[in-house]
Amino acid sequence: MIVSHRHRLIFLKTRKTAGTSVEIALSRICGPEDTITRLTDEDEELRASLGGLGPQNFESPPLPEKAFNHMPARGVRLVVGPQTWRDYFRFAIERNPWDLVVSQYYWRYRHEEAPPFDEFVRRPVVAKLADKNARIYRLRGDVAVDRVLRFESLATDLADLWADRGLPGSPELPHAKSYSRPARSYRELYTDETRELVGTLFAGVVRDLGYTF
Repeated sequence: MIVSHRHRLIFLKTRKTAGTSVEIALSRICGPEDTITRLTDEDEELRASLGGLGPQNFESPPLPEKAFNHMPARGVRLVVGPQTWRDYFRFAIERNPWDLVVSQYYWRYRHEEAPPFDEFVRRPVVAKLADKNARIYRLRGDVAVDRVLRFESLATDLADLWADRGLPGSPELPHAKSYSRPARSYRELYTDETRELVGTLFAGVVRDLGYTF
């Protein structure tokens, strides 16, 4: 999560949507007064090598609450205060939910034997992922940001945002949290039942952003 007072914007970081790459890109144009939350040690090394500012101004005190990576919108609003929340440009990233669940599956079991995908989809972790991501950029179920970028067109969407907001330079997205994932289409892993289940769990994303299987 990043709050840039210099550029009057707030980035709310969802899971499995290349948020770390965007966070690193943004940290390269942040100032000393901006709030930048901590990444993993590996990602902090990458950020430093690319000239981005590291974690700063995220502790409590002086903030009302300690800011953290995947902080929900409710917490971010508390940290920045109602006026900054209203006045600053807020954005987040979303991803086709069926693809997102497959990404989470391969990421979660990258170092251990994975259960069958059908079994994984039914586990509480998938429902929790849907709920946690929704809370990051929604308040009471409604989208609470000014723009939702799409993972599928992230480079273009971010470049458009950069231009619209008059941000310096151009965004460069590093490859953070890279891992091996089979090249097959995510659709191949689903049955009719698990496809419907994911559509139900991520109903808000499907409704508001028009994603289809």
